[in-house]
Amino acid sequence: MHSLGELRERHRGPVINPTDRGFDIARATFNGMIERRPELIVRPLDVADVLTALRFAREADLPVAVRGGGHGVAGHCVGDGSLVVDLRLMREVVVDPETQTAACGGGALWEDLDTPSQRHGLATPGGTFGDTGIAGLTLGGGIGHLTPTYGLTLDNLLRATVVTADGRVLTASESENAELFWALRGGGGNFGIVVEFTFQLHPVGLLLGGHLDYRLEDAPTVLPAWRDVMANAPDSLASFGQIYRDAATGDGLVNASIAWIGDLDEGREAIRELTDGLSPVANSVRPMYYSELQELYARMPFGLRNYWSGRFLAELPDELLALTSEQFLELGTVGGVLFEPLHGAPTRVASDATAFAGREAHWNATFINVWTDPDEDESQIETARAYTRALEPWKIGGGYLNYANEASADGLETEFGAERFGRLRAVKREYDPSNVFRFNHNISPD
Repeated sequence: MHSLGELRERHRGPVINPTDRGFDIARATFNGMIERRPELIVRPLDVADVLTALRFAREADLPVAVRGGGHGVAGHCVGDGSLVVDLRLMREVVVDPETQTAACGGGALWEDLDTPSQRHGLATPGGTFGDTGIAGLTLGGGIGHLTPTYGLTLDNLLRATVVTADGRVLTASESENAELFWALRGGGGNFGIVVEFTFQLHPVGLLLGGHLDYRLEDAPTVLPAWRDVMANAPDSLASFGQIYRDAATGDGLVNASIAWIGDLDEGREAIRELTDGLSPVANSVRPMYYSELQELYARMPFGLRNYWSGRFLAELPDELLALTSEQFLELGTVGGVLFEPLHGAPTRVASDATAFAGREAHWNATFINVWTDPDEDESQIETARAYTRALEPWKIGGGYLNYANEASADGLETEFGAERFGRLRAVKREYDPSNVFRFNHNISPD
């Protein structure tokens, strides 16, 4: 298969090249700063099409980029000079309410899984934006509203169907290709194209959910109070803290999401220090179902300019919270910082059980910067990087790669730790020795 014409004859899904009218739309991704030109984009209909695309890439000596939801801030789903395997037509989801499992195509979004699961009163921990791809979130970790109760997304992955660089179709699970399964859960898209994910689902009915908003000026009081509540939080309570200032309006808020899985009155009591002990300017916490909880955060439009940077943290001390408040109150910084507790179910999984590198951390802090003017790129990127540098005294390991535009300047060994990184490289050498899948936080086989 040496010609584009032959590929079009054998690949039943769309094949889009740079001369086609839809090429620029097809190569666009979430982050408006990403400007990459692949050689070709294919949208397979099924595994047979994926195999056809990979054969063409091998014969044309093209590296392969893989697109699931395309929501990743680093834009790895599109690579210069690559063949992009865009899975967005492989979004089927089949829920089995008897076994409480769901099988999802590699291009599925969280809204594709959440909806049929909730029809049976079921859910699995997923992203907090419904238009996020299941694939990228799962392969890198997966922190969401159900995480303290049921674990990271990757902790709920039962098996994956993977197409490797040499054209094999493998099942990876605890009992089949176990080392590949270990690496997939935290090692990202380094090892092949995952064309199907099978997840464990859990009963999730009426819950307590919503937002608590506070004045930006109250940040020095609110952030420590929220930290203290979450430092001792039970598995039933998930809450993400956020402080931000809008670049366009200059307005800012401190915000806490709330998700309580369990008795509603017990949930109200668990957050009483945040509702009665403080003075929220808005309180939308009330009984709701998971589908509504998943819409707590307004969806971020594709095409804005983004730079995200952060670190896993051992602690969230008063000094760091004061530094963060100062950033927005006294220096007038725009953008936002997201704090995510890592407690409950994920902490009871052994550190070496998966490739995920954040289990020893108690918190994740991320500076999220979003803007529109290309002339501001340099200054906005530096603002996020500077905040990350300020986190150094409290960091543990590296950062959460699902949120990172780029890995640490010290490399992925710093991010994963030497032992874990060495194991990941061994898996990479076995399944992708030529580094065909290099558009990711890349684990080089060399």
